[in-house]
Amino acid sequence: MLLWTNGSARAAETAPPSASPAREYLRVLYYREGKSARASFLGHPKSVDVFAPQSYSINRSGSLAGRVDPALLTFARKNGIKVMPLVTNRGFDREQTQIFLMRPAKQDAAIRALIREAEKNTFWGWQFDFEQIDVSYRDRYSAFIRKAGAELKKSNFAMSVAVMAQVSTNPGDYPNTLWQDVIGVYDYRALAASTDFVSVMSYDDPGSKGPIARYSWLQQVIAHGLKFIPSEKLSLGIPFYYWKWDDGRGKIVGIGGYEGIQMLRERHFLTAGYSEEEQAPFLQYATSKKRYTIWYENGKSVQRKLDLVTANGLHGFSAWALGLETPDIHPVLQE
Repeated sequence: MLLWTNGSARAAETAPPSASPAREYLRVLYYREGKSARASFLGHPKSVDVFAPQSYSINRSGSLAGRVDPALLTFARKNGIKVMPLVTNRGFDREQTQIFLMRPAKQDAAIRALIREAEKNTFWGWQFDFEQIDVSYRDRYSAFIRKAGAELKKSNFAMSVAVMAQVSTNPGDYPNTLWQDVIGVYDYRALAASTDFVSVMSYDDPGSKGPIARYSWLQQVIAHGLKFIPSEKLSLGIPFYYWKWDDGRGKIVGIGGYEGIQMLRERHFLTAGYSEEEQAPFLQYATSKKRYTIWYENGKSVQRKLDLVTANGLHGFSAWALGLETPDIHPVLQE
């Protein structure tokens, strides 16, 4: 789900947080197996509406591989949490994925396998997280999602799709070949029409020199997304991880979660701050030769993002990922 780049983007406007009354929204929490992730999920069931483990993949032959720990499935069911696993294009392999998208029969086999697996495990549905696909396969990917959505709906399963964040459809608004190689394959309008909701991965802001998602960039992403995706189908991506910057070089030199921040606190004297402009917290420290800034998310910054969700009447949010968050985020998620 993660992409780390740098570049620039076109400005846009969206509704301020006070523009419309609050409404209920769907809380999708992503999960990757690990000690911290497991402890987070088991310890905070009231923070989660949809448990979305990145657990399955499809290869060029349409073969489905993966599983979800039965203990986690049992826990989710006992707590009334829907389970919607992610299914990726295996290894985010561009060549293999393009072969798959050229083979309708292999796609049909993959869809049948997804339905069988969902029936066996009583999943709520699936989220497709296909990445690193050339823009020339845009229509083929949309056609595959349309076919999968129709078949899953017949079997009474929900379906969503994860997409890279866009601020426009102009390739020139993205650095280097980012549109061609990564972002342009997602036809927002077509994908929204074929699915129950679209999770926009509005993090790893390619123009940021600080926060994982600048507040102004999030507004751009929402404004552009709403041109093609109905508000009730747009799920805003929220990061739970941090970026560590080498201030002298202006480069990201570390990525991690709350445990990483705690380790830094043990080793260095950290000064804390909060940017009202970016609506994001940061930590800073120095060694004998270098200065570093860690931009992360906490309860306050996540609340500001949820304000955008409610102000724009969005479907909800999709957060990457359980186990990376600071503890003060959960009271915000549970309000």
